[in-house]
Amino acid sequence: MTDQSTLAGIRVLDLGDRASTAWCGRLLADYGADVIGVEDEGGHPLRREGPFDASGSSVTAAYFLASRGVATSAGTGLIYGADVILCSDSETMALARANRRATVVAITPYGLSGRLAGRQGNDLTAAAASGWAAINGMKDQPPLKGSGYQSSFQAGTFAFGTVVSALIEWCSQACSEAEREGQLIDISEREVLVSTGAPAPLRIQYSGFEWSRRSTIDMNEGPVPVADGWFALTISRPLFWVKAMNLLGLPDLAEDQELQQSGLRYKHKDRFVDRVGIAMRGWKRMELFNALGAQRVIAGPVLTMDELADNPQLRDRKFFRSRADGVVFPGPFARMSKTPFRTPERTMARDSFAVHAARQSVVVRPVRAGQTEGRGPLSGIRGLVLTQAWAGTYATQLLGMLGADVIQLETRGRLDSWRGSYQNPIPKNLQKVPTARHAWNCSPLYNSVNLNKRCITVDLAEPDGVALFRELVQQADFVAENFSPRVMGNLGIEYASLTKVRPDLILASLSAYGAVGPWANVPGIGGTI
Repeated sequence: MTDQSTLAGIRVLDLGDRASTAWCGRLLADYGADVIGVEDEGGHPLRREGPFDASGSSVTAAYFLASRGVATSAGTGLIYGADVILCSDSETMALARANRRATVVAITPYGLSGRLAGRQGNDLTAAAASGWAAINGMKDQPPLKGSGYQSSFQAGTFAFGTVVSALIEWCSQACSEAEREGQLIDISEREVLVSTGAPAPLRIQYSGFEWSRRSTIDMNEGPVPVADGWFALTISRPLFWVKAMNLLGLPDLAEDQELQQSGLRYKHKDRFVDRVGIAMRGWKRMELFNALGAQRVIAGPVLTMDELADNPQLRDRKFFRSRADGVVFPGPFARMSKTPFRTPERTMARDSFAVHAARQSVVVRPVRAGQTEGRGPLSGIRGLVLTQAWAGTYATQLLGMLGADVIQLETRGRLDSWRGSYQNPIPKNLQKVPTARHAWNCSPLYNSVNLNKRCITVDLAEPDGVALFRELVQQADFVAENFSPRVMGNLGIEYASLTKVRPDLILASLSAYGAVGPWANVPGIGGTI
């Protein structure tokens, strides 16, 4: 049977020895590519990283290195047979570049150029050098890196997305497969982390406000104690504040106009922090979560690892997958309706791409008229995005940076929470800038995740707005949104409806908990997820 995976037929050679290159290879394998990693006698460095199972094997390595073959040397057959080659230093990169048709990806601590090129680094140094450690942890205590391999996960995920974009461009070249030329992708782990932390430095430029580590834990800044653990109550909109305070038995706080505005609330912590904290300690996590969720207030219980393993939402979605040997893995980060995810299997010993002698061709939609050269690998691809706040807007910003024409749709009646409100002042460092006329266009949060986009306002609550949206969809290749699942259907623009307008449309839905399951319609944001 023909493999219907997204990347079926793509051959990947991993010459790297970093967790970030391993994670990129793992994602490529998950979505159908055939991946072979080259390891010396000592094996990949991750094989020496704990924790270890009862047999003494690294659990970390089993996760990062799943679904790949292993070769003991990078022979010419492997190098010249690969479509994508992953590297972690300039030496292996030079070896890989001998294959002119391959897309070569170098993931290094600081990039291939600049004064720090070639310097060693890891997840700890990336967190420190990017500024993330400076805002992570408690004030007057040592700064902290993100838990586990966050830097490596982020860099590997960026590499995965960039590789897929490069393959789209590669397959669209108007020449035979043998004549196609690959390119070099240079990814700095430090720069990836600077990118994902962009709101903080932009806020300094706009207002001089330095994002420092917190001195106390309160509901305004993070999870707080409740009767049986910890709970995050992240209030971004006035209506959420009103509902939450009334539920907690604090009607006077609900009616406080200044506290309803998230941008002003921090200045008045003395009015509410202690009282809200006391009220929340009278609730158990899931009881409070369910009560707030019923009123569609964004909130989230802090779950332990064993609770996640038996979480009703993850269980209902069959998120965890079992290998043939019984080991259970987290499943795909994205579910695709027409292309399957490959369940991680045991590492198999292989040293050749010869099995691909009759490999199938990768089929991609051709880009629109005009060459992509110099304008990004996604040039010619257009998207309509109804995204807000951080995750969706940042994801679609990356598509814009890769060359896609991204058109963001907003409504005047309900501003993106990252724009702030109509009452917000213009940041002090912009107040004498002639073009800084409207506060909602001067938010460091919003402006850090909406580069390379065009923006229009369309009211989808009105029939004329829906009609206009459908007209725009005819000229779009993809639509992205991060509403809770019920919203698109309520507006009459769900996937089934949109594909009647544009049959080959791609819809990317970035909801908090996914489109199905008992928590599907519960709203959430980063701090609650």
